[in-house]
Amino acid sequence: MPLNFSRTYGFQIWQRPGQPTNQQQPQIEVDDKSNVFLIEFHITKVDQRKNYIGNSQEPVSSYEDTKSYTELVFLSKREVMSQDINGGCLCSLLRKFEIPVEDHGTMIRQIVGLAGTSTMPIVVDIIHVYLMEIVVHIVDLVREYYDTIILDSMETYEPKSIPATKSSVEALEKIMYQPSSNSIQECSICLEEFRTGFVVTRMPCSHVYHGNCIAKWLQTSHFCPLCRYPMPHYAS
Repeated sequence: MPLNFSRTYGFQIWQRPGQPTNQQQPQIEVDDKSNVFLIEFHITKVDQRKNYIGNSQEPVSSYEDTKSYTELVFLSKREVMSQDINGGCLCSLLRKFEIPVEDHGTMIRQIVGLAGTSTMPIVVDIIHVYLMEIVVHIVDLVREYYDTIILDSMETYEPKSIPATKSSVEALEKIMYQPSSNSIQECSICLEEFRTGFVVTRMPCSHVYHGNCIAKWLQTSHFCPLCRYPMPHYAS
């Protein structure tokens, strides 16, 4: 299933008259309060997903989610004019907003240029578009269709229990457990270790279990839990 991912972005920097409403000027220790700049960063992120079938030029379905937020930065004129493309708070913000490093210089120069003309708020509009394109081939759709049918069948399938005959269970051999290097150390049904000298039940296939465990098991299944050895069972 081919998947293509791409990201594009654009920005626009401009200056508008007047301070924004309901915004309180922060306390910045500068000689001239008129030299305090407000820089508004408006960031918009658009997540797009397009689904294609085969070599179709138009997507058969699409999805888009847009999120926006604003971050306000107050700087003195001295701070703005001293910004450098290799450092400073603006550079840190541009990295935070996922602006490629090669464009930092252009954006900072535009901001500094506007700051040199007046103290009006500077607006930086940034938009990121993340696009994911998924191409599904017909054979994948067919496979997915049949996989769904099989999965649904498995979920609704109820295996029929076929117990072992009562006489065959009662006839199972009882032995005294003695550990050895090649013997199983625990009952694979309850997962508890066997105790040396205690009586265990041995199946015809030589696998041993606790007597109560294997007796209960064989009431619903006539197969050995480990090797699937079939015990005599009632007709299904």
